[in-house]
Amino acid sequence: MSLSLRRFFIQKRTLTTFYELFPKTFPDKKPIWSIDQTKLRKEYRALQAQHHPDMVKEGEIDKQSTLLNKAYHVLKEPLRRSQYMIKLLHDIDLTQDSVKEKITNSDPDILMKVIDIHEQLMEIEDENDVNKVRQENQERIDAIEKKLTDAFERKDFDTAIKLTVELKYWSNVAYAIKEWAPGKEIHLNH
Repeated sequence: MSLSLRRFFIQKRTLTTFYELFPKTFPDKKPIWSIDQTKLRKEYRALQAQHHPDMVKEGEIDKQSTLLNKAYHVLKEPLRRSQYMIKLLHDIDLTQDSVKEKITNSDPDILMKVIDIHEQLMEIEDENDVNKVRQENQERIDAIEKKLTDAFERKDFDTAIKLTVELKYWSNVAYAIKEWAPGKEIHLNH
Protein backbone atom coordinates (compact mmCIF):
# COMPACT_ATOMS: atom_id res chain seq x y z
CA MET A 1 0.00 0.00 0.00
CA SER A 2 1.36 3.43 -0.93
CA LEU A 3 2.22 5.98 1.72
CA SER A 4 -0.48 8.45 0.54
CA LEU A 5 -3.13 5.72 0.53
CA ARG A 6 -2.05 4.56 3.98
CA ARG A 7 -2.24 8.18 5.19
CA PHE A 8 -5.75 8.42 3.73
CA PHE A 9 -6.99 5.36 5.58
CA ILE A 10 -5.43 6.51 8.84
CA GLN A 11 -6.95 9.96 8.41
CA LYS A 12 -10.28 8.47 7.31
CA ARG A 13 -10.54 6.49 10.55
CA THR A 14 -9.89 9.53 12.72
CA LEU A 15 -11.59 12.19 10.57
CA THR A 16 -14.79 13.36 12.17
CA THR A 17 -15.61 16.53 10.18
CA PHE A 18 -14.74 18.22 6.91
CA TYR A 19 -13.33 21.11 8.92
CA GLU A 20 -10.42 18.89 9.97
CA LEU A 21 -9.28 18.56 6.36
CA PHE A 22 -8.36 22.26 6.29
CA PRO A 23 -6.18 22.86 9.38
CA LYS A 24 -4.92 26.28 8.26
CA THR A 25 -8.43 27.61 7.68
CA PHE A 26 -9.94 25.88 10.73
CA PRO A 27 -7.15 25.50 13.31
CA ASP A 28 -9.70 24.62 16.03
CA LYS A 29 -11.21 21.94 13.75
CA LYS A 30 -14.65 22.93 15.00
CA PRO A 31 -17.71 23.62 12.86
CA ILE A 32 -18.05 27.35 12.31
CA TRP A 33 -20.36 29.33 10.07
CA SER A 34 -18.26 32.37 9.19
CA ILE A 35 -15.52 31.34 6.82
CA ASP A 36 -12.69 33.21 5.13
CA GLN A 37 -13.49 32.00 1.61
CA THR A 38 -10.18 33.20 0.18
CA LYS A 39 -8.20 31.31 2.81
CA LEU A 40 -10.32 28.17 2.31
CA ARG A 41 -9.91 28.28 -1.48
CA LYS A 42 -6.12 28.79 -1.16
CA GLU A 43 -5.73 25.86 1.25
CA TYR A 44 -8.00 23.67 -0.89
CA ARG A 45 -5.89 24.35 -3.98
CA ALA A 46 -2.65 23.64 -2.12
CA LEU A 47 -4.03 20.35 -0.77
CA GLN A 48 -5.41 19.36 -4.17
CA ALA A 49 -1.99 19.99 -5.68
CA GLN A 50 -0.65 17.32 -3.31
CA HIS A 51 -3.48 14.81 -3.67
CA HIS A 52 -4.93 15.28 -7.14
CA PRO A 53 -5.02 12.02 -9.15
CA ASP A 54 -2.80 13.62 -11.81
CA MET A 55 -0.15 14.19 -9.14
CA VAL A 56 -0.20 10.67 -7.72
CA LYS A 57 2.09 8.02 -9.17
CA GLU A 58 0.54 5.69 -11.72
CA GLY A 59 -1.28 2.79 -10.11
CA GLU A 60 -1.90 4.60 -6.84
CA ILE A 61 -5.36 5.75 -5.91
CA ASP A 62 -5.64 8.88 -3.82
CA LYS A 63 -9.19 9.18 -2.58
CA GLN A 64 -8.08 12.16 -0.51
CA SER A 65 -8.61 14.33 -3.60
CA THR A 66 -12.26 13.25 -3.83
CA LEU A 67 -12.78 13.81 -0.12
CA LEU A 68 -11.15 17.25 -0.28
CA ASN A 69 -13.31 18.19 -3.25
CA LYS A 70 -16.52 17.17 -1.49
CA ALA A 71 -15.53 18.91 1.76
CA TYR A 72 -14.54 22.10 -0.02
CA HIS A 73 -17.82 22.35 -1.92
CA VAL A 74 -19.87 21.69 1.21
CA LEU A 75 -17.97 24.27 3.26
CA LYS A 76 -17.81 27.00 0.63
CA GLU A 77 -21.54 27.05 -0.21
CA PRO A 78 -23.71 28.65 2.51
CA LEU A 79 -26.70 26.33 2.09
CA ARG A 80 -24.68 23.13 2.12
CA ARG A 81 -22.47 24.41 4.98
CA SER A 82 -25.52 25.24 7.08
CA GLN A 83 -27.10 21.84 6.37
CA TYR A 84 -23.81 20.17 7.26
CA MET A 85 -23.37 22.12 10.51
CA ILE A 86 -26.90 21.34 11.64
CA LYS A 87 -26.36 17.66 10.86
CA LEU A 88 -23.07 17.67 12.80
CA LEU A 89 -24.27 19.65 15.78
CA HIS A 90 -27.86 18.41 16.13
CA ASP A 91 -28.13 15.29 13.98
CA ILE A 92 -30.93 16.87 11.91
CA ASP A 93 -30.62 16.11 8.21
CA LEU A 94 -32.18 19.03 6.36
CA THR A 95 -31.43 17.39 3.02
CA GLN A 96 -34.20 14.87 3.74
CA ASP A 97 -37.58 15.95 2.35
CA SER A 98 -39.51 14.55 5.31
CA VAL A 99 -37.48 16.66 7.76
CA LYS A 100 -37.77 19.75 5.59
CA GLU A 101 -41.56 19.25 5.28
CA LYS A 102 -42.01 19.18 9.06
CA ILE A 103 -40.25 22.50 9.35
CA THR A 104 -42.12 24.01 6.40
CA ASN A 105 -45.44 22.91 7.86
CA SER A 106 -44.66 24.98 10.94
CA ASP A 107 -44.33 28.08 8.70
CA PRO A 108 -46.37 27.63 5.48
CA ASP A 109 -45.89 31.31 4.53
CA ILE A 110 -42.46 30.49 3.07
CA LEU A 111 -43.93 27.93 0.69
CA MET A 112 -46.69 30.33 -0.35
CA LYS A 113 -44.10 33.02 -1.17
CA VAL A 114 -42.11 30.54 -3.24
CA ILE A 115 -45.23 29.44 -5.13
CA ASP A 116 -46.06 33.10 -5.85
CA ILE A 117 -42.57 33.68 -7.29
CA HIS A 118 -42.88 30.49 -9.35
CA GLU A 119 -46.16 31.71 -10.85
CA GLN A 120 -44.59 35.10 -11.51
CA LEU A 121 -41.69 33.44 -13.33
CA MET A 122 -44.06 31.42 -15.49
CA GLU A 123 -45.79 34.62 -16.63
CA ILE A 124 -42.61 36.58 -17.39
CA GLU A 125 -41.80 37.00 -21.05
CA ASP A 126 -39.05 39.61 -20.85
CA GLU A 127 -35.40 39.25 -19.78
CA ASN A 128 -35.54 42.57 -17.88
CA ASP A 129 -38.41 41.30 -15.75
CA VAL A 130 -36.57 38.08 -14.93
CA ASN A 131 -33.50 40.12 -13.98
CA LYS A 132 -35.64 42.06 -11.50
CA VAL A 133 -36.90 38.80 -9.96
CA ARG A 134 -33.29 37.50 -9.91
CA GLN A 135 -32.10 40.59 -8.04
CA GLU A 136 -34.97 40.41 -5.52
CA ASN A 137 -34.27 36.73 -4.93
CA GLN A 138 -30.55 37.35 -4.43
CA GLU A 139 -31.39 40.04 -1.88
CA ARG A 140 -33.56 37.49 -0.01
CA ILE A 141 -30.72 34.95 -0.08
CA ASP A 142 -28.20 37.54 1.16
CA ALA A 143 -30.55 38.57 4.00
CA ILE A 144 -31.03 34.94 5.06
CA GLU A 145 -27.28 34.30 5.02
CA LYS A 146 -26.80 37.37 7.22
CA LYS A 147 -29.47 36.10 9.64
CA LEU A 148 -27.78 32.68 9.63
CA THR A 149 -24.53 34.33 10.66
CA ASP A 150 -26.31 35.87 13.63
CA ALA A 151 -28.18 32.65 14.50
CA PHE A 152 -25.03 30.51 14.46
CA GLU A 153 -23.08 33.09 16.47
CA ARG A 154 -25.85 33.10 19.12
CA LYS A 155 -26.10 29.28 18.91
CA ASP A 156 -29.79 29.73 18.10
CA PHE A 157 -30.15 26.47 16.22
CA ASP A 158 -33.95 26.55 16.01
CA THR A 159 -33.70 29.78 14.03
CA ALA A 160 -30.76 28.45 12.00
CA ILE A 161 -32.78 25.36 11.05
CA LYS A 162 -35.77 27.43 9.87
CA LEU A 163 -33.50 29.81 7.96
CA THR A 164 -31.67 26.92 6.30
CA VAL A 165 -34.95 25.45 5.05
CA GLU A 166 -35.94 28.87 3.75
CA LEU A 167 -32.54 29.29 2.10
CA LYS A 168 -33.08 25.96 0.33
CA TYR A 169 -36.34 27.24 -1.16
CA TRP A 170 -34.83 30.49 -2.37
CA SER A 171 -31.80 28.63 -3.75
CA ASN A 172 -34.20 26.48 -5.76
CA VAL A 173 -35.85 29.66 -7.04
CA ALA A 174 -32.40 30.98 -8.01
CA TYR A 175 -31.80 27.81 -10.02
CA ALA A 176 -35.19 28.15 -11.73
CA ILE A 177 -34.38 31.76 -12.58
CA LYS A 178 -31.03 30.70 -14.01
CA GLU A 179 -32.79 28.15 -16.23
CA TRP A 180 -35.48 30.62 -17.33
CA ALA A 181 -36.05 31.16 -21.04
CA PRO A 182 -39.05 32.73 -22.80
CA GLY A 183 -41.78 30.12 -23.19
CA LYS A 184 -39.79 27.43 -21.36
CA GLU A 185 -41.69 25.57 -18.67
CA ILE A 186 -40.24 26.20 -15.24
CA HIS A 187 -39.87 23.32 -12.79
CA LEU A 188 -39.33 24.35 -9.25
CA ASN A 189 -38.15 21.85 -6.67
CA HIS A 190 -39.58 22.33 -3.22
